[in-house]
Amino acid sequence: MRPIVLALVIALGAVACTDDREPSAPVQPPTTFEGQPESLTTVPDSGSNDAVPTTTLRPADPTGITAADLCAGAMLVEPTPQIDTDLLPETSGVVYSRTVDGRMYAHNDSGNLPRLFGIGTGSTVDDVWTVGTALLDWEDIAVAGSTLYFADTGDNLHIRPTVRLIASPEPDGNGATLDNLKFWSFTFAEGRLDTEALMVDVDGTEAVLITKGIESPAGIYVLPLTDSSDAVTLERVAEFDVGESISAADLTADGRVIAVRTPTRVLLFDRPATSSIADALAGEPCEAASAPERQGEAIALHPDGRGYTTLSERESATRNDYRLPES
Repeated sequence: MRPIVLALVIALGAVACTDDREPSAPVQPPTTFEGQPESLTTVPDSGSNDAVPTTTLRPADPTGITAADLCAGAMLVEPTPQIDTDLLPETSGVVYSRTVDGRMYAHNDSGNLPRLFGIGTGSTVDDVWTVGTALLDWEDIAVAGSTLYFADTGDNLHIRPTVRLIASPEPDGNGATLDNLKFWSFTFAEGRLDTEALMVDVDGTEAVLITKGIESPAGIYVLPLTDSSDAVTLERVAEFDVGESISAADLTADGRVIAVRTPTRVLLFDRPATSSIADALAGEPCEAASAPERQGEAIALHPDGRGYTTLSERESATRNDYRLPES
């Protein structure tokens, strides 16, 4: 695997950043077990929900669970419920709350309303919030502390002069418009790129974006989350090629395991305590179990580090949860 580069790219609205190629042979899930996961442990940060923090977030204590543990032992939880496709017809990004036990946040792709959906442990959409900005092409969502980050970086046609990252405090209550927003605009040094994968480091100091990488190796780009909102140009810091397009990424609450999603695979990387996200992606991943989804689009690592959830865009919205069995 080649070193990694950081890049940020955005695809445009009405044309969804999708990869309609028929998936190659998917990884078959291991032995399954019944019963939904118990309440997922979360670690609130010390800040409040009335501002968008960028620093002083409290990372979770290390869980000791490694990428190899998940690749070898995470099993599909049955039953596998369906998500409401009337509300989420094109699920493009999912992430677990760090402050509300068991809550998963999700959003749609381009061509839909700018809304955030709260999915509970019963897999129903329990809450809906309007985000007070345009949904051009939101491709992924990340979390650090009590702040959510939307990657408005889709650019399938390579026509957007700039793309952006949007930050919002986690919502408090149901139905309100989320309008306490912060924006970062940026471009890529190589030009206009399509980017679907976002991670924000656990201390909220930087965002890491991975380009889709269909015709060339995926690029890795780092965006410092300073107070400046001026458009910046991001340089590629590394790159890697997994043989498929990159559709999503996530980071565990303790920052020690990275997940990279392709339409048919889940790749997990260990991140040593002293390593940056970009440096960790230069390591060799292991391949975790994944269900055959028509268009694997989203992944969320469980806050307690013991599993992950995948969702597909478009026709099928089956929620596939993989967990390490309780000892």
